[in-house]
Amino acid sequence: MITLAVLFVSCRTRHTVEQSVPIQAQQIEQEHSPDVFLVMYDKETGREPLLKAIKEFQCEIVYDYNFINGMALKKPDAKSLEDTMQFFRRVKGVLTVEYDHIIRLTDPVRPRLEIR
Repeated sequence: MITLAVLFVSCRTRHTVEQSVPIQAQQIEQEHSPDVFLVMYDKETGREPLLKAIKEFQCEIVYDYNFINGMALKKPDAKSLEDTMQFFRRVKGVLTVEYDHIIRLTDPVRPRLEIR
């Protein structure tokens, strides 16, 4: 039994630590739809002012979310996305106007940092 213990102590396994290949910094561009943007509106104000603005600015409703107070809108061809988003930021009851971001399942996971 002592011999067995000596064998275990005297046996040295070769542990090699390989350094991992450094992760290449990937330049990840923020991609968003060139024509579609998202608008969230106040439930109490309702959607009527937003619908009026959509008709006035000649936007198209791409998707009307039924689980949140929001819509995905397509800008008119004659207007820029930025001008259209600025217009909708001034509509009564609109809470946020955001780009419709393109997120791929193969994109790396990046933590979202909150700045307070």
